[in-house]
Amino acid sequence: MDNIKIPINETIKENFESFLEIPNNSSIFFSGKFGIGKTYFLKEFFNSHLEKYDVFHLYPVNYQISSNEDIIDLIKYDILVELLKKNKNIFQEKKVEGFKDSAFLFYSWCKQKFTLNSTLQSFLSFGESASELSPDPVTASLGKLGRPLKDLLEIDREFQEFKKEYKKGEKGLVEEYIKKIEEKNISEVDYFSHLLKEKIIQQKEEKRSILILDDLDRIDPEHIFRILNILSAYFEKENENKFGFDSIIIVADFSNLRHMFHHKYGPNADFSGYLDKFFTISPYYFDNKKAIIDTVDEIAKGIKNEEPSLNNAIGDNGYLKLFLSYIFTMAIDSESMNLRELLKATKFQLLELKKGGYSDDYRSDPFQNVFDKAIIIAIHSFSNLDIFIDKINIIKNSRTKLNKRTPFTRYIIAMLKSLGKDIPKTKGSVLSWKKYIIVADPEKFDGISVNDKQEENLFCDLLIEYITNKKYLISNSEDW
Repeated sequence: MDNIKIPINETIKENFESFLEIPNNSSIFFSGKFGIGKTYFLKEFFNSHLEKYDVFHLYPVNYQISSNEDIIDLIKYDILVELLKKNKNIFQEKKVEGFKDSAFLFYSWCKQKFTLNSTLQSFLSFGESASELSPDPVTASLGKLGRPLKDLLEIDREFQEFKKEYKKGEKGLVEEYIKKIEEKNISEVDYFSHLLKEKIIQQKEEKRSILILDDLDRIDPEHIFRILNILSAYFEKENENKFGFDSIIIVADFSNLRHMFHHKYGPNADFSGYLDKFFTISPYYFDNKKAIIDTVDEIAKGIKNEEPSLNNAIGDNGYLKLFLSYIFTMAIDSESMNLRELLKATKFQLLELKKGGYSDDYRSDPFQNVFDKAIIIAIHSFSNLDIFIDKINIIKNSRTKLNKRTPFTRYIIAMLKSLGKDIPKTKGSVLSWKKYIIVADPEKFDGISVNDKQEENLFCDLLIEYITNKKYLISNSEDW
């Protein structure tokens, strides 16, 4: 199952690339339903265009625990980590070679260390001639100061420390910044921001640099707008994107943000005006629903199973697989299920799929046993029974009727029997259940039909009744 890849529609790829390449499209809001596969798409897209884009993919979901002042520094830290992953040698040490370098370095240190009075200025103007009188320009220069040996040794010690730090160069600055982050003693250093920008531009070469701020819709609503406000204020300081990125992509569900915004600031607050600052042209709406639906059968067959007697049930025409394919397909199509939920049942081994497919007990019905296991898997995928019932109601009321080869009448018969209903067998005999009329029809494969071709709706209503009364637990009970 780990090898299953959700296909990405080529048309969507082409549309996104065209959108990305619009001139001056420097800020992009990439919108899509939560869990629909936005991150997966972006990774696949940019991995297939490594020769064209240099991407820094960050996840600010953990920034909510930090103060406002920390957030930008954490972004810089994450950018730094990504930059070092791409090129661990991009930050260089400085070399101090020969008399001229040493004398210049000593001159720089003196400017920093002392007040430049007339005496010291005249000493410093001595310049390189002092270095020519001694194999050690530092010692020679110190001698000209005429200070006691103790002072000279102290000055020399301080200078050697300065020289050590100087030689660390860019690499030393990076190490110091990382140390500050680790110690949570963070301060804004303009030079470091400027250095990051230079290195990002250097690293991208002829490519286009992209900063992705992903998973914003996973941040607690209490924090998301605080983070967006900080990002907005920071990235608007310059006419171009901070750190020199050609494009910044913010990833979240636009409609979900709108609901949260109005809940926080009131229904009359100007959401459009607020979000406009996060995109140059318009939000890009990502929808890979069709490709996910096309993969549902493969995902349903990928349910983890250790019981050989269930292999056929999970196969192409197996009743367990057909049930799950229908539920998952309709839920995805009605946007009541996301990709994460769809893949959930394939990642964990359920106890019910270790007990065995068919009970040897004479009271059990093999089909009923398999059907009930399918229901348990579906409930697990939607987290709990109440949520699953809500999803069935959404599916039932969905206007879209997909052409799936689902054996509704076979499931209907199993549920009616479990609910204590006698299935009509004599031609023309009927059974009424709620608003539905079930008619015995020997010409049909399962021997029944439903009035007005209401098999699908009857199936959904029966399923709600069946699981509400916990009937699906009977054939999987430890007592049987």
